[in-house]
Amino acid sequence: MRRTTFAPTRRRRSPLPFLLLLVLVLLIGGAIWLSTVDTEVPQSRIEQDVTNEIQG
Repeated sequence: MRRTTFAPTRRRRSPLPFLLLLVLVLLIGGAIWLSTVDTEVPQSRIEQDVTNEIQG
């Protein structure tokens, strides 16, 4: 004989909230990482000879 229960069956939770939270954490972490990366290019002096201009 089968026992009948009136308890609701457990549904599987949607993974959408977890995925949205994961994407949000990755975006915030990526923004923080990009803000700390050193992207400054060292300055270099460029000299150009302008004394031999073409006279015409």
